[in-house]
Amino acid sequence: MVRRTAATAFALTTLTLAACGGGGSSAGSGTPVVPPGAAASATPTPAATATATPTATPTPTASPTSLSVSGSAAEFSSGVALSGFTVVVGALPNNATCSAAQTATSNPCGVPASPQAVATTSSTGAFTIAVPAAGTYMLTIGKDSTYATLHRAVTVGATSLALGTLKIAALSSDEQAWVSDVNDQRATVSSPASFPNLVVDEYAEEQARAEVAAIVTGVQPYGDATESLYAKAYFGEPGSLYSVNGVADLVAAPSGFLQADAAWMTGEKSNCPGGDWQTCTVAENTGHYINISTTNDIWIGLGESIASFNDPPYGNEWAYAMLLPALP
Repeated sequence: MVRRTAATAFALTTLTLAACGGGGSSAGSGTPVVPPGAAASATPTPAATATATPTATPTPTASPTSLSVSGSAAEFSSGVALSGFTVVVGALPNNATCSAAQTATSNPCGVPASPQAVATTSSTGAFTIAVPAAGTYMLTIGKDSTYATLHRAVTVGATSLALGTLKIAALSSDEQAWVSDVNDQRATVSSPASFPNLVVDEYAEEQARAEVAAIVTGVQPYGDATESLYAKAYFGEPGSLYSVNGVADLVAAPSGFLQADAAWMTGEKSNCPGGDWQTCTVAENTGHYINISTTNDIWIGLGESIASFNDPPYGNEWAYAMLLPALP
């Protein structure tokens, strides 16, 4: 082992300190140590910290409100639920749809305009049918020629519309035969020929039946005033559409609608020049023929009294009434 003197130890310590930078900061002090002969580098700039842009919370989109029309159908007299009936809701017929050509099987003003929604009544007569938005629509409920068809306007607001129980009349065999005869008269007797496309309307049917019952029981006299009274009552029905022309007659036999039709059609046609209902002047002896023939008719209501009444000096007669909703 080499022994060192104190002087030698001091010299070694001095050299060590010089090699360390003569008392400068160590590497851990924050100032980098530059080796001898190396070029000093620039102090690095700390990297910028990216600030995240906050994501906006989306505003929830309100779900569209689902709107519908609901109710149930029952037979007018018995109250029995009517299942399997077709329910249609669509836009109200307007000038554009009503001006579309009629045919023997179609009447543009007599049905809801497109777009249409269709449903069928359940075993309890219930139905629910969707509508696209709030507004006024036309609703029909019907089945076939053995029943009247309900035609009415319905207005849906901010919430769905519940109509309750809607009554539809079953037609007697005479009433079924009568509407068939009227349509046949329109197609064969009316000149020019009209369209055999009339169906029985529920509201017009109710008022025609009420009119003949009032005449037979003596509540109202036979005549134009009574016809006007029940035509006016038609407008009191919920959602009634169009205007009404009334026709009434008294005949000497039950099931006498054929006799009434002949008097209204063939008899009055001869009072019109050329038999033309389109150019004939409305009068007491022509008006029934004109009213039944006109293509402005939308539906029909037919009332037959169930009993006769004494009508001096003619004796026992049966009353027949016809209401014809037509374009104003």
